[in-house]
Amino acid sequence: MADVSELSKLFKLYDQEAGKEIPVVLTEGQKQIFECIVKRTPKYNHVITTTQYGKSETVSMAVLLRAINFGEKWAVVAPSMSKAQIIMGNIRKHCFDNDIFKDQLNMDAKEKDRLKREVSKSRLTFKQGGEIFVLSADNKNKAAAGESLLGFGAANIVIDESSLIDDDIYAKILRMLGGHKDHFLFEIGNPFHRNHFYRTSLDETYNRIVIDWKQAVAEGRLQQDFVERMRKQFDFNVMYECKFPDAGEIDTDGWTSMFTENDILNSYRSEDIDTYGSPRLGIDVSRTGGNFNVFVLRTGNFAKVLSKNTTDNLMEVVGMGRNMATKYGVPEENVFLDATGLGAGVYDRFLELNWNINGINLAEKAVNDEKYINIRAEAYFELLNWVKSGGMLKRDTDFLQLCDIRYKMRDNGKLKIIDKESLRKKNIASPDVADALMLTFTRPDEKADFFRRKEVQYKQKLQPKYS
Repeated sequence: MADVSELSKLFKLYDQEAGKEIPVVLTEGQKQIFECIVKRTPKYNHVITTTQYGKSETVSMAVLLRAINFGEKWAVVAPSMSKAQIIMGNIRKHCFDNDIFKDQLNMDAKEKDRLKREVSKSRLTFKQGGEIFVLSADNKNKAAAGESLLGFGAANIVIDESSLIDDDIYAKILRMLGGHKDHFLFEIGNPFHRNHFYRTSLDETYNRIVIDWKQAVAEGRLQQDFVERMRKQFDFNVMYECKFPDAGEIDTDGWTSMFTENDILNSYRSEDIDTYGSPRLGIDVSRTGGNFNVFVLRTGNFAKVLSKNTTDNLMEVVGMGRNMATKYGVPEENVFLDATGLGAGVYDRFLELNWNINGINLAEKAVNDEKYINIRAEAYFELLNWVKSGGMLKRDTDFLQLCDIRYKMRDNGKLKIIDKESLRKKNIASPDVADALMLTFTRPDEKADFFRRKEVQYKQKLQPKYS
């Protein structure tokens, strides 16, 4: 078996691509992660790296080597089974990098052949007694997740995306180490929340590894121009600077503010400005007393509130929408309406009048459904990026509603926007104006930037950056 004291030789055991004998080349930071697991020291480890650094790949190679070489039992725990399967998928792939690994698989030839195609294998065993298995620490059902985890034990645990795991479930994961005097814990993730993962980062008994974008660029894992493009993204500090959110940014329920008051005030313009891009009209229909019907006009670089009223006559809402679209030259395909609740009746009336506007169900699947829980979340983050990139607002105190919009990273890694019921519990009124503006960033038949294919030619004539 491999001598772990000679790390430089170990990398030759792995292939960069399945079936191709191209040795893996690790960067200095990746070697640090690899060495920590392969040498199984120090005992407790807390690791944060910039996104796209290759941490899952590095961890998988090291865990595989330990399980095969020392006949050890390793548990990989993540906030969802799909997250846990990322590392396990890499482990399965590397099982076939060389004859040593392949021969140690505790299965016959047919089973090994199936393993190459396996996408959901949750456990691997090896001839010398080694074992690797994955577990889900699903926050949605804490009781079930806790019972499931307590049924397992392991002297070696890797927690992937640790920050997305609930504190209570995290405590149960630590109990899995119980009974093993000689144990090893390796926590890795992004600093999304100031929870147990944040507290561990301050614990002096932990070995800390932090690899930010600067080191990733120096090692060739990221390109400088790409990093510069990502600076205006809402999560740059977390995903690239590797910094936890400030304490004031997160409330007691774990919701993080999206927009600051300065974001909004700096975007204000007292008068209309020269605009570019095809105009869009967002209509948010009042649902209960005290809420408003709101009409917001947005172009590529500017948005303003056109009207805000409390009429409960849905036909009046339709009439106002048609008049505003006509007045401001908004094509019917650029009119966006929340077509749920009372909005469904307004949408139906538009269709009866042969106005084929966009009726949006904000709860439907996002275009980028790997990142966002629904269309509403995706649209609000597009709006955030628009404001951060220089989108301007006609001065109106109602736009400060955007400061009430908050988000949370779910345990499956998807971004979620605070719902109106949660806002009501915080005594925050329905953000009607914010929602109307957000609607202008929704178009489920398009890519994440929400450009309509038939507008491409029009945008090219404009030259300035389109929203």
